[in-house]
Amino acid sequence: MIYYVIQVVTNREKSFCENVKKLSSFLSENYKFIFLTRELQIRKQGVVSVEEKPVFSSYVFLESEGELLDGTLAELKKIPGFCKFLNSNKDISPLVDKDLEVIKHFMKIGEKLGSSLVRFDENDRIVVLEGPLKGLEGNIVKVDRRKKRAKVQMDIKGYLHAFDLGFEDIGER
Repeated sequence: MIYYVIQVVTNREKSFCENVKKLSSFLSENYKFIFLTRELQIRKQGVVSVEEKPVFSSYVFLESEGELLDGTLAELKKIPGFCKFLNSNKDISPLVDKDLEVIKHFMKIGEKLGSSLVRFDENDRIVVLEGPLKGLEGNIVKVDRRKKRAKVQMDIKGYLHAFDLGFEDIGER
């Protein structure tokens, strides 16, 4: 599979994917559009709820079995919320190397990322046992044990992205 990154209007990622299905049979028959989300526990005034948020805000991934077909860009421009391919519409290139590995890592887990199981070692460093954070330990830049979140920083196609992923500390059980 070949993956491309599409920038869309912020907070319109889900509606963009829905509009592709409704408005363009060409796009929906030839490609898969992937919008990665993460579940985070949010505590407000003592009440804990689970919210679904985008992993990569403003970005949707286009999965293709081969090179982009003629007319793909023209069809995408008809979809409300479409901004551009990364890095530009004039130089459309698929994800490769490290960028591709990041997306494949998340795709193995699924389009919705839940919490990871972690513990903390004797030096108070996070040790990921399973979940979306597994394999991303080197990208963790901050850990908030109270909120049970780890801030992950990643570079995709030259753009730096930081996002929180939830975790459950098995040492607290």
